[in-house]
Amino acid sequence: MQSRPAPRVFVSYSHDSDEHRQRVLDLIQALRRNGVAAWADFFVESTPPANWPIWMQNQVEDADYVLTVVTETYARRFNQKEVPGIGAGVRWEGTLVTADIYYGTTEKVKYIPVIFSAEDFEYIPTLLKMTNRYVVSPDDDSSLIPLLRHLLQSPEFVPGQIGEAPRLVSRDSSPGLGATTDPRIIAAIHLSESDPNKALDDLAELLNSLRGSERAFAYCAMGEIHQRIGFWAPALTAYQRALESNPDKQTAEIAARNMRLAVDAMNSHFREGGPVDTANKFVRTVKKKKKFNRSWELLTPKLRLVLAQAWIWANRDHENLAPYDRDDLAKSLSSLKSNHPLAKDFAATQLGEFWTSFSSIDETWGVASNPRPIGIDYELVVLSPTDGDIMIFDEHSGPVQTAPFLMRQIMGKWRVENFWPAYNIPGWPPTHEEIPAEVSNFTIVRNFEDER
Repeated sequence: MQSRPAPRVFVSYSHDSDEHRQRVLDLIQALRRNGVAAWADFFVESTPPANWPIWMQNQVEDADYVLTVVTETYARRFNQKEVPGIGAGVRWEGTLVTADIYYGTTEKVKYIPVIFSAEDFEYIPTLLKMTNRYVVSPDDDSSLIPLLRHLLQSPEFVPGQIGEAPRLVSRDSSPGLGATTDPRIIAAIHLSESDPNKALDDLAELLNSLRGSERAFAYCAMGEIHQRIGFWAPALTAYQRALESNPDKQTAEIAARNMRLAVDAMNSHFREGGPVDTANKFVRTVKKKKKFNRSWELLTPKLRLVLAQAWIWANRDHENLAPYDRDDLAKSLSSLKSNHPLAKDFAATQLGEFWTSFSSIDETWGVASNPRPIGIDYELVVLSPTDGDIMIFDEHSGPVQTAPFLMRQIMGKWRVENFWPAYNIPGWPPTHEEIPAEVSNFTIVRNFEDER
């Protein structure tokens, strides 16, 4: 198979400082290490062209993509607001980019803004905000993955093959749900749209008075409701009961098909290296006390950064932190193997907090719920005292000790994204955005830490 040629990428940047130039060069070299023919003026400074403006114009025109490394200085020059005589290169490149976007006829995204800090988002010129932008760290190749997928045209998700449409239960006109179906089952199915738990209670009460295909149909309806709200284990049980209750052909097909879906979801949830296994591994490494590095590896880069920022923010007035830039310090402490002078202090504090939070979890704890997918690559794992078994609970279960873990899959590996159903937002101070209960299917708000 013939490999696709490396995309040609020109990097436009402003000469803010020697440190910034080095970061840009590191970015270019990182891109080149990962299959991108990245280029900039660094490589021709020793043999400069006779005409820099023409050279820049040729680079922009010949590139498959142009990365604009945006800073406040870059934006000022790109937008023609710099003091005359300063930053002519960016002003000229900005003119070329603006003209190409204005007069261009292709729908392909060619000009891609890149920032080294999320705080620089506000400086991205309006003209460049109409497409994707990427926050990258030149010394962390993993942060380049979204950008590399764009440049290399290697999508993370590809559409699956369109298969045969399943035969699904219709609420009104299906042969399995018609004039001969017990109207109480029909009422419960309609009720499930607004109050699934009440619908399940109603169907459970009906079961003793139903026989044959109607009993099978009621079980199948219960399975669909459980499955829809994310309770896969009771869904499996309901489908099994449906198949054991002399169902008609259509109900049997639906129950069997949905059982396969539920089994696949459960297998993915509990497999080695899956979200449940990873959450349990994190707890085990924490309880061994000296396994900070291993537990740190099981967290996502964003969670590590937020934890480092939280520690720095909490100690921001301490004299030992005064010599360090807080962004650089957070970046160093959040790395997997930091050699920063404060790394040991941070690790000791963080491990102590982990121990305090999770030492109550022992062998009597198990998974307190079924798979709870939250969007793409996110899943909520809830641990609770279950005597090691799976326990299904909902808001009717009463107060229960829980340890929720928001898990995220990155490059095929599950990692802990948060210790509560909320998305982390790095910053000073770091914050979070709660995931609504209707999305997480997590309605119990009493955490096991509250009881200490």
